[in-house]
Amino acid sequence: MPRSTPRLVVYLLVPYLITVLPLLGMGYLVMRHAVESAAVEVAGAAGLQQARSIAAHVPRDLSAAALEARCRDEVRGSATRLTIIAASGDVLCDSEADPDRMVNHLDRPEVQAALATGVGVDRRKSATVHHPLLYAAIRAGEGRNARIVRVAIPAEFVARPDRQLATIALLGVIGTLLLAFLPALYAANRIGGRLERMVEFSRGVATGDFSTKLAVTQRDLLGILAANLNHMSSRLQGSFLELRAEGEKVGGILRAMVEGVVVVSVTGQVVLINQRAEAIFGLESGPDYRGRHLLEMCRDPELQQLLRSLPAWNKAEPAACEIALVDADRRFLAVSVSPIRDATSGPPTAFVMVFHDITDLKKLETMRRDFVANVSHELRTPLTAIRGYAETLLAGALEDRERARQFLSVIDRHSERLSRLIDDLLTLSDLELGKTALKKEAVHLETLVEEVVEVLRDKARRGGVGLVTHLPPELPLVLGDADRLQQVLINLTDNAIKYSANGGTVRISADAVLDGPNPMVELAVQDHGIGIPTSDLPRLTERFYRVDKARSRELGGTGLGLAIVKHIVQAHGGKLEIRSTLNVGTVVKFSVPSWSRQSEAASS
Repeated sequence: MPRSTPRLVVYLLVPYLITVLPLLGMGYLVMRHAVESAAVEVAGAAGLQQARSIAAHVPRDLSAAALEARCRDEVRGSATRLTIIAASGDVLCDSEADPDRMVNHLDRPEVQAALATGVGVDRRKSATVHHPLLYAAIRAGEGRNARIVRVAIPAEFVARPDRQLATIALLGVIGTLLLAFLPALYAANRIGGRLERMVEFSRGVATGDFSTKLAVTQRDLLGILAANLNHMSSRLQGSFLELRAEGEKVGGILRAMVEGVVVVSVTGQVVLINQRAEAIFGLESGPDYRGRHLLEMCRDPELQQLLRSLPAWNKAEPAACEIALVDADRRFLAVSVSPIRDATSGPPTAFVMVFHDITDLKKLETMRRDFVANVSHELRTPLTAIRGYAETLLAGALEDRERARQFLSVIDRHSERLSRLIDDLLTLSDLELGKTALKKEAVHLETLVEEVVEVLRDKARRGGVGLVTHLPPELPLVLGDADRLQQVLINLTDNAIKYSANGGTVRISADAVLDGPNPMVELAVQDHGIGIPTSDLPRLTERFYRVDKARSRELGGTGLGLAIVKHIVQAHGGKLEIRSTLNVGTVVKFSVPSWSRQSEAASS
């Protein structure tokens, strides 16, 4: 027998019990009434038969005393009461009472019935003996000579078989109830078990478990319901897998996007946020931000104004704007807002906000403008000088040979400066575009440093600056382009000499280091000059950036040297680092990979 929860069985049995119990009770009452009626009818018939027998052999001419004695003798030894009544209703004799003290019995129902039809039966409490009795009366004789012979049987004698039959009927009802209850209990338990399995199945489907199926063993309504539930589970599983696949696609797209995506409700609560948006707003990755207000994550005034305008949004097309975040990095975001509407195309229910960090674009735009301005300025200065002196010569200064020589010397100096600027611009452009091919080979740093010192020794002597080198004897070879590395060292050492005071020292050193698993050689150029403000350090490698523009032009710099140095070092796979303290000095370090046959083979 299938097992189900007792409560479910009770639920199924209660309607049965509510219906069956009253019906069985009513059946019992009807049966009892029928039994009681039958018992009264049988007892009445017996009483009438006894009354006829007595009437047949009781003489009519007995005296009152003899008749009374005969009445007692007729029923002596039995519980039956005998009464003989005249047609007028007067009691002639009674086996248990004095007839002289008894009232007229003409109004008794059984007497009236006997006078009218010949027989009469009634059941009531006796007014004389005060006990329930069953009266059976017959009429003997006709007319005024008629008399009524009535016997009274105690009601308990009638009720005894009545009770026995009622007990039998009750036992039959109880037996019938039990016999009907057991199949009902079995059916309820079986149906309850099937319903319980359906409930467990639906609970599993609700939690996403589609592995189980309901067994369809019968083609009744519950079997059809089980088959429909299995079909529904299969359909739901397919839809669930499709939704999960779509969710994975959307999740993958959101994770791969470089833009931050935030879906907010009309009131500004976050519905969805991707990892890029969390990074843009400086949020920790991991916590669930759904349900929180977007202003809790970013309190930018422009973003607040944008969110306040969402409830009144009535446009169908997306809108775009730019906001500047008030943070340490002073970032700029391009924001695109698009409404999400339901199937009724009513008011927006949510908004998709796409944040694109355009800080680097802003910086590049600024650098582009600065570059154009700086290039224009750097080109205008020598060109203006060359044109001015050329016009002066053409105006007649050629006749004065001394002045002409002086003017041509100035033109030559500015032409050289202009040539250096153009060469540096071309070099920098080739390096940025990757057009400069590096000839990587094993390079002896000792030889390279000696050549750099030899090139700059006269300039250092003229400035009163000493050049010092410190290279360990066990220093390994480096893998690089000797000419480009020499260009880096010359540029850095030349800058150090320029910005060192008379009597200062520039020190060139090198040491073997490890950059993770890669062996590197780190070179450093250190001076004790005027130093560089901390705020200017991040921008030193920008093109044309100068800390002291007047002094830089006075010393003949183009403003492109450190930008070229940075790209050459990066092309070698190294890193550039600048440290400086104002009025103390500056240290510029760059790294180059150590040479080995494997590294040279890999680079080639």
